[in-house]
Amino acid sequence: MMTRTFDVVALDTETEDAARLISLLLDLRHAKNTLLLLFPIGDSDVRAAFMSRGFDMCLAENSPKECSAAVCALLRRPSANEYPTEATPPGRIIYKDLVMDPLRQRVTMRDAQIVFTALEFKLLYFLASNPSIVFSKELIYERVWREGSIYGTKSVTNLISSIRKKLNLPPGDSEYIKTLKGTGYCFAP
Repeated sequence: MMTRTFDVVALDTETEDAARLISLLLDLRHAKNTLLLLFPIGDSDVRAAFMSRGFDMCLAENSPKECSAAVCALLRRPSANEYPTEATPPGRIIYKDLVMDPLRQRVTMRDAQIVFTALEFKLLYFLASNPSIVFSKELIYERVWREGSIYGTKSVTNLISSIRKKLNLPPGDSEYIKTLKGTGYCFAP
């Protein structure tokens, strides 16, 4: 899915293994700015939680007519390249002095542009997209590098260190990226 561009992906939660696809779709949303539709989600609190995580729309029922109308509504939204530079496109993260623009792969800190490698950007964006959630080094490695984490935890530590250095954050920073000894990392605790 990451090699192709999709305008909208609709996921029927009653499909077998749908739960396993949710995190992959959120990654697709962040990487390719794909619009996401999830249905049926009967509970309004659960719908709100999914939309907070990054889904663009959640429907309460499995109605083909409503699903079709929702896809059409999502497709009427402007595409990423139609947003002027100064507009806030979908997916942009603003936290204190940090601004991350996934459409342009741009990071600014205190209004200064920071040059990140693709992997550094992906790791920081992954953490920032899931504020206050603690991720183990193994899980971060699997999600960012897209491979098993047998020997990759040192890579995560090194990349976090590199990100902190480029953002001019102290090694023990807990305002942006908090280290939880023996557990992992979380963004904006």
